[in-house]
Formats: sequence, C-alpha cells, structure tokens
Amino acid sequence: MKLFEKKTQVYGPETVSVGDFDITVDGCYRNVFIITLNVKPRHSLYVRIESDNPVDVAVANEDNSVAGHKDRITSDVLGPFSTQKFSTMGLFVGVYRGDKAKVTIDVWMER
Repeated sequence: MKLFEKKTQVYGPETVSVGDFDITVDGCYRNVFIITLNVKPRHSLYVRIESDNPVDVAVANEDNSVAGHKDRITSDVLGPFSTQKFSTMGLFVGVYRGDKAKVTIDVWMER
C-alpha cells in the first residue's frame, strides 16, 4: 500500500547532459546543472548519481550552507542529509570545462 511507503520521490529519475558547448553563456560551456529541491522538514534526503563520466556533486541547504559533497563520482548514493527545518534544498552537478557527461539523477526522501 502506498500509505505505508516511507520513500517520497523528490526528483527524477531523469537523465541530463552536463558540459554542453553553449556560445550564449559565459565560458561557452554549461558546466554546472542546478536543481532546486522541494523537501519536507525533518526528513532524510538521498541522491543517486549514475554518470558516464566523473562528476562533482554538492547538496546545499536553504540557508546556503553545504549539506555534503563528493568529487569525481560515476555511480554513488549520497546521503542521508537531514532536511532539518528547510522546505527547499539545492543540488549541483558539475564537470570541468571541456568535459561532458550524461548523468541520471534520482532524489528521494525517507522519514
């Protein structure tokens, strides 16, 4: 029954492209993919990353502090991160200029 599930989907799973060449942005590359996550207070947040090239991942709190980060990963689950009293958090996925990655992002919360 869905009533008793403890997992709440926040984002994805969705595949995005990071590091695309784009003449309209500064530096000509879209090196960072940013997502605003709508979360519920007092839950645990998890992030699953699957990538074909190493990426850097950071999770930020609503007060602009870092909840956690991991460098150069291709497949990992980050978390749990406490949502504390926050209603939004941020997820940043980045690559070095000139690198490109197809990244599958899956974000969920558990009570």
